[in-house]
Amino acid sequence: MIPATTSSDTELVSHNDDLSRAIEKIEEITATAEQSTLSIEDIEKLHEEMVPKIDDVIEMTKNPNNAYKFLKDKGIDRIVIPNLDIPNAKAKTQLLLLLKILFDIAPTTINAVIPINVVDKLLDIFENEDNLALKAHVLDILYVWLPENPKVQARVMKLKGLEPFYEQISKLDTNVIHTLLDLFNKIVKEHMEIRNNKQLRNKIDTDKLSLYQRIGLIERLSTTPVCNGLLNIFEDTWSYSTKDNDVIVPVLDLIIKIKPFCLKKFQGKAKAVELFDALLKFVKEDETKEYLESFNLNASDVERTLMEYVNFFKEIKDEL
Repeated sequence: MIPATTSSDTELVSHNDDLSRAIEKIEEITATAEQSTLSIEDIEKLHEEMVPKIDDVIEMTKNPNNAYKFLKDKGIDRIVIPNLDIPNAKAKTQLLLLLKILFDIAPTTINAVIPINVVDKLLDIFENEDNLALKAHVLDILYVWLPENPKVQARVMKLKGLEPFYEQISKLDTNVIHTLLDLFNKIVKEHMEIRNNKQLRNKIDTDKLSLYQRIGLIERLSTTPVCNGLLNIFEDTWSYSTKDNDVIVPVLDLIIKIKPFCLKKFQGKAKAVELFDALLKFVKEDETKEYLESFNLNASDVERTLMEYVNFFKEIKDEL
């Protein structure tokens, strides 16, 4: 006896069919837009036509069943990758939003199936687009994709290194800078913990350590250009930092982490002396200590580290 079909089963099949049709329609539009015989105006119209179709996919993939179906049916390969470099900002924004939703709803599955070359296109958008919203969406995706994912981190370091991230700071707003610095803190901490872990014993652990060593983040972080780039970030963010925008919190956290690598690189830089002296005075305020503790940042550790920076600069000055 064939079991009766429930209304929920019918609805799910219907949604699956709708999702498949939407993906196929976007594929058709993409293929048509890539024809060399079309005018720029015709291509722009096709890209505009694509936007509501992507909206439909977004709405459908908010349902976990549809999100998993989209990933299983290689939706990223079929409609995301081919269109992330088209000139239509609306379509690119929607595609980035789609990726964010997929990472939110099905993080394990998307990590397993997403082609690694997606990160190439994300980095190109972050580095070359003037649209701040696009940059922000890219960072939101990298924020959940890069941590604990050394293979993608290795790809980023090989393609771009760290330079594009700190070179883009002047083009970002406070909220996006906060996300960028927080992401950087997470990854630096991850690398330091892996490479300082004395408990690595089995082959899986040693292979993992080897991969992190090949990424070379710590080595790159120890170079003068990167330290100088970070110093510029600290100086810029300090100039407009307030306790309302919270950006000083990841700045101070990062200052602690990079001390072993950048302390001597800051030697002889007048702006480093002025900056760390100002930060030390700021952190010594009772109100600031309470503020930092509210973000689980140990105010005593911050003060001690800043004091070590300031004392080092004074010792060098006295020697000279």
